[in-house]
Amino acid sequence: MRRWIKILIPTLLLAGGVVLCVIRWQVWFGMPAEPQWTGDTLDYVFSPLITDSTPQALDLVVLGDIHNRLSRADYDTLAARVPQADALVQVGDWMQRGQNYYYQLLLREWTNSEIFGMPVMACPGNHEYSKGIHKTLSPVWDYAFSRPHNGPLGVPGASYYIDYPSLRLIAIDTNPLIRMVYLTRTLTWLRTAMETAEGRYVVVIMHHPVFSAAKGRFNSLIYLAFRRALGEADLVLSGHDHSYMRRTPFIVLNTSGPLKPQRFHYKPEVTDTVQVYGVLSIGHDSTDQHAVPMIFRVYRLSDGQAIDSLYVEHN
Repeated sequence: MRRWIKILIPTLLLAGGVVLCVIRWQVWFGMPAEPQWTGDTLDYVFSPLITDSTPQALDLVVLGDIHNRLSRADYDTLAARVPQADALVQVGDWMQRGQNYYYQLLLREWTNSEIFGMPVMACPGNHEYSKGIHKTLSPVWDYAFSRPHNGPLGVPGASYYIDYPSLRLIAIDTNPLIRMVYLTRTLTWLRTAMETAEGRYVVVIMHHPVFSAAKGRFNSLIYLAFRRALGEADLVLSGHDHSYMRRTPFIVLNTSGPLKPQRFHYKPEVTDTVQVYGVLSIGHDSTDQHAVPMIFRVYRLSDGQAIDSLYVEHN
């Protein structure tokens, strides 16, 4: 009798767990139901990339996690604070979910703002991906963001690089890297892209950071795979951790996502639990006509007060 009880109880518990998982599949592993869009239909395409005729000097506005929390007035404020900006760089989680509704919501606030029409360079965050055992990037991404198709062969997503006279900007989609074949292909492609930059500054954007800036956010796979390779870049811009941190050349930004408590496994140079945006300037304030300086400044989103700056020595 006792033997049957020992078999029956675990069997019932296992069956109950399976039933519960099936019932709760959408909540635990799947995307929530998409809200109904009641506004006007908008064109997904944001803005074209900067052309090869871009001047040597560049000013780029850099935004971290936003999660659909910036309004049209916020974008107007950013445009007024950086009137000379040539383009906008966003390091993932611009949308709260990778669904049509949230792209439309972003476009509603972006369209007709003072920053509308500015070229956009972005990499996808985990919120642009569907949830589930097999995560996929929303197909809307391909319509929304213009990007060259020069990423690692056979790797889906949004890894690419863009060349300007003084800068090679490399975007890495860090979401599919949990699959070893994607990780190795991306790492090989990244090293080649950095080695062939032909004297340009190398700036990398990626959603998941190499060094974490908040409690419970450490990603051992990203750390082990990319710490050494990206240590040779001039600047590495990330998001995801919802805090601000600098450990040269690695920078983590959070622009409008909910703030996370900080905890560090190392000693960073600068940290702050504050929502920020960055301005990357290349080719300005030079005292040497043969040098092309790169300066990265960080400002509080709330009032535009500068909280950090970094003069980048070219590797």
